[in-house]
Amino acid sequence: MKKTGWLLDCSVDQERQALTLWIKSDGKTKGYTYRGFHPSVYVSTDLMKSRDWSRNDILRAVLEHPKVVHTEIVQRYASVYDVEKTPVLRVCTTPDAQREVAGDLEKLPGATVFHADIDPVHQFFITKKMFAFGRVEFELRGNEIVSVECLDDRENPSYDIPELVELGFEVFVDTEQIFPKMEDRIHHIEVYYRDQIIHIEDDMEHNILYRFQSVIDKMDPDVITTRRGDESLFRYLSLRAKVNGVELRLSRDNTPLRVTHREPQSFWQYNQIVYKSGTQVTLNGRIHIDRGKTGMHFFSPVGLEGVVESCRLALGRPQRVSRMTIGAVNAAVQFYNAFKMDILIPPVKRNPEYLKSLNELAAIDRGGLILQPRPDIYENVAECDFSSMYPTLMVNKNISPETICTRTHCPYDKQHCLDVPELSFKICTRKRGIVAESLKLLVDRRMRFKDLIEEGQDAKKYEYVQNTLKGVLVSCFGYLGFKNAKFGRVEAHTAVTAFARDVLLRTQEIGEKMGLEMIHGIVDSVWLQAEEEVEYDNVIEFCQRVTRAVGVQMSPKGVYRWMVIPSSRLHPSVAPLNRYYGVYRNGGIKTRGIETRRRDTCLYVGDCQKEMIKTLARGRDKAGFLDQIPNAYAICQEYINRLYDDDVDLRDLILNSTLTRDPNEYRATSRAAVVAQQLVKAGRELYAGQKVRYVMTSADSENPIRRVCALELFNAATRFDPKAYAKLCKRAFENLIPTQYLSPHKEIDPEQTVLAGT
Repeated sequence: MKKTGWLLDCSVDQERQALTLWIKSDGKTKGYTYRGFHPSVYVSTDLMKSRDWSRNDILRAVLEHPKVVHTEIVQRYASVYDVEKTPVLRVCTTPDAQREVAGDLEKLPGATVFHADIDPVHQFFITKKMFAFGRVEFELRGNEIVSVECLDDRENPSYDIPELVELGFEVFVDTEQIFPKMEDRIHHIEVYYRDQIIHIEDDMEHNILYRFQSVIDKMDPDVITTRRGDESLFRYLSLRAKVNGVELRLSRDNTPLRVTHREPQSFWQYNQIVYKSGTQVTLNGRIHIDRGKTGMHFFSPVGLEGVVESCRLALGRPQRVSRMTIGAVNAAVQFYNAFKMDILIPPVKRNPEYLKSLNELAAIDRGGLILQPRPDIYENVAECDFSSMYPTLMVNKNISPETICTRTHCPYDKQHCLDVPELSFKICTRKRGIVAESLKLLVDRRMRFKDLIEEGQDAKKYEYVQNTLKGVLVSCFGYLGFKNAKFGRVEAHTAVTAFARDVLLRTQEIGEKMGLEMIHGIVDSVWLQAEEEVEYDNVIEFCQRVTRAVGVQMSPKGVYRWMVIPSSRLHPSVAPLNRYYGVYRNGGIKTRGIETRRRDTCLYVGDCQKEMIKTLARGRDKAGFLDQIPNAYAICQEYINRLYDDDVDLRDLILNSTLTRDPNEYRATSRAAVVAQQLVKAGRELYAGQKVRYVMTSADSENPIRRVCALELFNAATRFDPKAYAKLCKRAFENLIPTQYLSPHKEIDPEQTVLAGT
């Protein structure tokens, strides 16, 4: 009997030594056993070169392993650099024993085991060309699937998402302490289902757990969302269930909830410290998504679209994909193409950087081109940027680790060689590179999503989806130079920046020929100024010329009435590269890098700056802007006065910081360090990468502990320091005005800013 449905997930059934496919059909989700797939690993071993062992002897010996179901000798590319395939041993295992078998195979003489890091579900999705949330046709024999086929095209951007039953819950602890402990009993549980809140409370804790289980069984959700579920919630629930002799069964296959606590991790990623919980709770048949930051996604009511799109890209389980970093998604896309191209995925990176002289290092390691702007107020400015510049260059120029050619003499008479600007090596175009091939799908897909948004087709849905793709594409360049990237290489990384520098220089030349001066340029965005009023048609023509000349799509972002590039606080004659704001001709306001966009700014200071910008926006040109500066400062002074009048909600003054190290590793008494010490003393566990929230209570106190107060320690006596927040408001004002338009001297009040010309 053949049926159709939505494949929501796939898990490994340890007892049956098979896969379980969780399919939603006719409004119900059910798990079906599938025995038609066995994951494989590939082995290169010295035994295959030994005269004492024939190939049949090797195959028979490996097949004696109880978890091995099939062995054969196949031809594969053992390295991404190989020109010819070599014979390797392919070993198929039961789905539950892939890692166990891989570990045993590593003991063979001179063995290298490939594909061991690609889990059985990931291999199943790749091999069968399937993905979570895709439509499938399957044939049943009893409760087992004998054949299954995907009905959706992975590359089709116009796809439907199944209707999912979503349920969220929070557990409230009965405790008098600030931070609950695992020993504290449950006070009540709130379940959020559609538009209702189900309140579960009882004097007996085990009754609460039984009723909670009953609600889960009755609602039968496809998606369970939690807050800090991975980090602590499920660990707490499993412990309370054990204390009360209750077995919570949140998975659809009725396996009891068991959570093994592991040490969390803190690591640097994309120039910031990231915290990752050691425990990640994965349910079978249901999708658990932590509503905190679980990887590349911030889950929201519509954030599931990002997870669905990532499942199509990474071909992994939804729960794993939702916790992936954008770099991991990049790697998963590359693994898919490696499978298709018969390239084996090594256990560790095998792309060492070639030896360079000091002069070569100086020429290569230069990064993207940045044109330093001058702090000022600019009129007649147009902003244009490239769409996915780095990924597009990697696709168009075939940049990949195996396409980097350092040979002086080309055996193909340089007919396939592409010169890299300013660098000594070349790019070979004779064979398509794995990184370039992997990125092509992402670049094309994002462009198609943008077209769908412009056409007005499910614009909100596709906006979230294309933002997911944008995040993955942003990481592709950095991942190319990542030390642990299986298909990364430093030379390929530097080739991208070399081409990007050339593109920006050629863009500048085109602008100058059209009478446009580039006042600011940063990697893939440019700001151009004309002597007379900028015509939008000229901007369109400029973008078209650049697109044709460099092969990367450039589009206009808008034309400003005026645009401000403020001064650096430390060096007033220098402009920070990532800070600017302005007003478009249509009245829209754009801000970047200032307080309104910073995550560590409190609501009050952010609101103060927003009001000041709105006031400055009344000016139609530079002269009008200058006329509005006193009015903007008056707004700032109003906010400051409210602070001293105690006319501010304390919640609007909450600041937040990310810990750059564990609390016990701080040596200085920074605000973040003091808050961390307060929280640790109160019983909370904290690690580098986690955020802390606080207010400034006495910023100038000689006792560091009195300078700030953690949000969790607020009480009726908590008061804020008006002088400290007044400084933040004043700084927010000064960060809007280039220094030359503020008086360089101070009057009697050293805190009073004097405006130039007033």
